[in-house]
Amino acid sequence: MYVLTTAQMQAVERAAILDGLEELRLMENAGSAAAKLIRSLYDIRDKSVVLLCGKGNNGGDGFVIARKLMDEGAKVTVILTCGYPVSESAKERLSIIRNSDIEQISLEKEPYIAASSIRNASIIVDAVFGIGFRGLLPDSLRSTFHVINKSSVPVIAVDVPSGINADTGEADPDTLKADLTITFTANKAGLVTPSGAVFSGDVHVVSIGIDEKLLKPYLSGQAEITFDMVGNCFKKRKDESNKADYGRLLTLCGSRGMMGAAMLSVRAALRCGTGLVLSALPASLYPIAASNLCEPVFCLLDETARGDFTLSSRIEMRKQSNTADALLIGCGIGKSAGAAALVLDCLKNIECPIVLDADGINIAARHINKLKTVRAPVILTPHPGEMARLTGLSIQKIQENRVETARNFAGETGAVVVLKGHQTVIASRGHPVLINTTGNPGMATGGSGDVLAGMIAAFLAQGMNPRDAAMCGVHLHGLAGDRAAQRLSQHCMLPTDIIEELSGLFLNLENRS
Repeated sequence: MYVLTTAQMQAVERAAILDGLEELRLMENAGSAAAKLIRSLYDIRDKSVVLLCGKGNNGGDGFVIARKLMDEGAKVTVILTCGYPVSESAKERLSIIRNSDIEQISLEKEPYIAASSIRNASIIVDAVFGIGFRGLLPDSLRSTFHVINKSSVPVIAVDVPSGINADTGEADPDTLKADLTITFTANKAGLVTPSGAVFSGDVHVVSIGIDEKLLKPYLSGQAEITFDMVGNCFKKRKDESNKADYGRLLTLCGSRGMMGAAMLSVRAALRCGTGLVLSALPASLYPIAASNLCEPVFCLLDETARGDFTLSSRIEMRKQSNTADALLIGCGIGKSAGAAALVLDCLKNIECPIVLDADGINIAARHINKLKTVRAPVILTPHPGEMARLTGLSIQKIQENRVETARNFAGETGAVVVLKGHQTVIASRGHPVLINTTGNPGMATGGSGDVLAGMIAAFLAQGMNPRDAAMCGVHLHGLAGDRAAQRLSQHCMLPTDIIEELSGLFLNLENRS
């Protein structure tokens, strides 16, 4: 799906009108599509649905929604929050419901009646401000919004939650916090920022009849990852095949005290269909690894008396990489002198695609010029702290500019950058930035990143290009985390639970028509 700024969305709508789609038709389509989605997700029959409608076209969308929900049996109340509409299209849509059974209340003239309706509502629909909102909310709305935010009534935002800047995600403190945001034609840039996402809830993009050809000029910006995009990367397995057909993944992960990270990444890679996983690790740690997993093959690397990697480890890794389809470096490898030398040697000499994670990133961050000269395709999977070490920027600066930070670093290095966190960003040179919206706070625990690294490496080893491998890994990782949270709660879920949820997702992929 597309992610557009306000100016881009307005340009698309103007082009649609010039193409023959009248503004009133756009408004009718928007309200109808939103009402249809609401009906599919909520039981509205005989329920009290309150629509907060502004005086612009967002309010006009609300008037259409009100009419459609009334037709489906809801008890509908429209509250005019900012006075009578000023938009001609909104005026026209309000006139249609003037003589209907829909109760219409002026917040300014009838504040107590409006407050009573809000208190008794089963669902509240926010159609006050649209994508043109900037700055601060008017004081006249603060107390109403504050009451709604304190209640447990589901709130559905139309296009964007009122109080959010649709371009930057900046939000007034009293912004209406939506459980569901129904946005039209394309996602909005502000909704995929961390600050905007806090207020948006689940975001659903619905079509309002605008021809996709009008969106094509904006493809170079950002796009939200969908399950269909991921599904298109997977092909049906042939009846006559063997493990060599599904990739050979070499992993360089694990050190004393950090074998859990190595095992999580390997287990995830195996669960994602890799034909063969060869786990390279310090020889002394083999009993731990073998007692946890029987599926991988192990490559035992020589160690010094202190348990560090030796020079012969570099030679062995070069040898093993000659037959590998992809290499994962970093999960639990540590930052010792031997580990640093081994990682840098791999980056210099190994030519198969590389996923660089965790301590592999921290080592590379101290030798940034060498990272920029790696011959092999590289996927970097930093969290904001690791991104700070790579770029020299503060974590706050990175979090304020996640898309630009990832895009700029991908442009400088040629790597695919997976900037982890809420709404993970995937950037690669010459391609639209991808935004992932799956996942939940229960995944913010040690080991979750190792699972993701193993998944991405698995897809890379099976022949996906680096950008697609990152996209599939990130999206499925988030979906599996969402399933684990639904089953176990966000508090109780573990990284291993994410891995166990992958089987259901792959069944869905295999059963796609």
